[in-house]
Amino acid sequence: MSLFRPLRAACATSLCAFVLLLASSCQPTAETVVAKLQVQRGAQQLGLPGKECPVPLQIAVLGPERRGALGGKARRLPVPEIRVVVKPGTPESGISVALPEGTTDAAGNVRFTVTLGKRVGDQYLVVGCPDYPEVSPITVRFVAGVVVKGDSQEVAAGDPLPESIRLQVTNDAGEPVPGVPVYFRLSPPGTKAKLGSDRATTDETGTAAVHMETDPHRTGRYEVIAEVSAPDQGIAVRGISIPVLAMNRLHLLIGVLGGLGIFILGMKLMSDGLQQTAGDRLKAILQFFTRNRVTAVFAGLVVTALIQSSSACTVMVVGFVNAGLLNLTQAIGIIFGAAIGTTVTAQMVSFKLDGMALPAVVVGVVMLLCSRRSYALGVANTILGFGLLFYGMQMMSADLKIISDFPSFTRFFHMFDCTPTGSGSTMPFGAVVGAITVGTVMTMIVQSSSATIGLAIALAASGLINFYTAVPLILGDNIGTTITAILASIGTNRNARQAAVANTIFKILGVALMLGGFYVPLDGQPAFLTIVNRITAGNVFAETPENIGRHVAAAHTLFNVLNVVIFLPLVSFIARLCRLVVPAQEEGAEHVLQLEPHLLQTPSVALQQSVSALVDMTRDAFRLTDRAVHAFVERDLSEAPDLQDQEARIDQSQHEIIQYLVELTRQRLTEEQAATIPVIMHCVNDVERIGDRAINIVQLASDAAHLEGGFSEEALGEVRDISERIRAQAEMLIDMLETGSGSALNRALKIEGEINSLTRRYEKHHERRLQNNECTVNKGIVFVELLAHLERIGDHLSNIAERSAQIYQHHLELRPTPPASQPA
Repeated sequence: MSLFRPLRAACATSLCAFVLLLASSCQPTAETVVAKLQVQRGAQQLGLPGKECPVPLQIAVLGPERRGALGGKARRLPVPEIRVVVKPGTPESGISVALPEGTTDAAGNVRFTVTLGKRVGDQYLVVGCPDYPEVSPITVRFVAGVVVKGDSQEVAAGDPLPESIRLQVTNDAGEPVPGVPVYFRLSPPGTKAKLGSDRATTDETGTAAVHMETDPHRTGRYEVIAEVSAPDQGIAVRGISIPVLAMNRLHLLIGVLGGLGIFILGMKLMSDGLQQTAGDRLKAILQFFTRNRVTAVFAGLVVTALIQSSSACTVMVVGFVNAGLLNLTQAIGIIFGAAIGTTVTAQMVSFKLDGMALPAVVVGVVMLLCSRRSYALGVANTILGFGLLFYGMQMMSADLKIISDFPSFTRFFHMFDCTPTGSGSTMPFGAVVGAITVGTVMTMIVQSSSATIGLAIALAASGLINFYTAVPLILGDNIGTTITAILASIGTNRNARQAAVANTIFKILGVALMLGGFYVPLDGQPAFLTIVNRITAGNVFAETPENIGRHVAAAHTLFNVLNVVIFLPLVSFIARLCRLVVPAQEEGAEHVLQLEPHLLQTPSVALQQSVSALVDMTRDAFRLTDRAVHAFVERDLSEAPDLQDQEARIDQSQHEIIQYLVELTRQRLTEEQAATIPVIMHCVNDVERIGDRAINIVQLASDAAHLEGGFSEEALGEVRDISERIRAQAEMLIDMLETGSGSALNRALKIEGEINSLTRRYEKHHERRLQNNECTVNKGIVFVELLAHLERIGDHLSNIAERSAQIYQHHLELRPTPPASQPA
């Protein structure tokens, strides 16, 4: 019981932390202290003199930086009910505001309608909080007398713009001004993109035009900087940025898919490395912590956190159930824990750890080149995988960030945009279901929820999707990841298929429950999203979402934690649903596949199953020997065909175990595991030879049946005596294979010596009987061959006993585990 006290304490601590986390969601979402002013939208607008700007100037009043319950980047909360005043920074320009004073709303925002002044050129407004003189005011720029056309054009990289960029200049009265020089330059410099001219003069319509050709190898945003300078006419406008978009679709596709591939490779390396260093502990964790549903959840969480893959954990669970090592209830508990454990990856990639990517790759490669032991290689793979994971994420994020302004891409992602259509409205149900479906299909294709969740975080961070859309996507990712377990369960027994179905039912019910949470309002937003926003740093509902990557990761974690808390008491109900979906077979007992192929991914467990198969094979070979000796002594050949079939099954077992061990050698193994495999192979071959010797004894029984008269009682007693010792030796050997008992080894070797001594003694007894004409020569030949076969069987058993000691010397965790009992 003392072993469970730390677990109870950990569970209690986790529960308290979760309650505190939810309690923190009830804290106020607004500040009372003003620390900063920030322009949300409406700056840098162009227009005709004296005209009202089409977009209101929106100012946010923010408080000091504070960290959220889940850490991450510090967050500035909005401050409501703060007086904000706007004054002209250039009064002579005539720029004005309809209502120069306003008060921030509940979101900390205040809006002003701006009218440009009559004077052509740059105009400025100064925004401040008069009640908080310590807060620095901000200056906002506007431009009057200049209108740009042909901006934000999107073309394929290397192509010229379909239409020229045109800049119209007017005077104070809004009339076109001809003959005004306009200067153009391109940013960024150093590319193969080029402008038709760096200087143009306005025509009679006041328009200056310039053509542009983009770089064929560059995807991204260009800035054409235009400056107007006509001092003699009183017109001077400093740099105006005009965006142009160019895309190399092939390079972009290679970049995004390449980043995704490196991300998946890094995750695989990290998973393999962690499993290589902790694989021997996986069996102990799963076997010890699956005694009830709560500890089973803990086991699934720990194992998934160790191997960084819920799909690998659920496939392992399917293999364990198919091999009879876990029952359905235990498997469901582990699947619940795996759902929480897999959120670790999303949490990692949501942090800004890009700077650690390449150093981790360097350290990992150096360790790989210098390491020889499997544990050190596992650590090296883990570090290398960590670096590649973040490097791939950095590649994806960089390319997706580049295309976030492209209208063609934004239109595509708006097809399943889940943003509420208006104030107080709900998320569109069709779009939500569509986003869930997209996430499901993506994960089914990639077969890695961590990869698709990482992609969702990258899409959100780049601005291509918002928080409303990202959360349904990750809900779909959670459903899509169940395909791996479903595929792994094909061809397995009923219990293993039920375990795979349990994973699917759990995820679908959880998504359906969270889907309802989208339509329960809390502070004017979906309740689930509001709770995530409150426990995570930054306001994701702001005009410019803050810390959206951490919000997406937090939503993934909260979704899975809430599901486990809700459905853990319903494990029996889910198990009954699984039995309805995959009903019991009427004929015969459920087949348990001992050499389960999915367990090869966990070498320690695969070796354990190989030893279990060796024990069964040894038991079968001993029974065959016992029955063969009985057929000889009793001169009963009625069971000879059955004995031949039994020997064929032993040969088949040898083939299956050897083939399984050969497959296992292709996995990442520790030195001890690699040394154990040939020892088990030698044991399997010895057991097969015992079967061959037993069939030879059956053949001798057949030969003896054709001889006149039988063997003397003395001779038959000697055969029985050696057979009894072989039985005792086999039983000790099986006990040793099952328990690893060192004392059984010594007793087995002692009996083998007794068998050798008895064989020599009984051969002399046979010579005496021949000399006294108590036995014929033909019978003597059969008797001597029988003794030789029995002695060789004892030798084979001794070989297995000695090698069994080597197995447990190399690997102390190979004691076979009894099959898991199924609950009533």
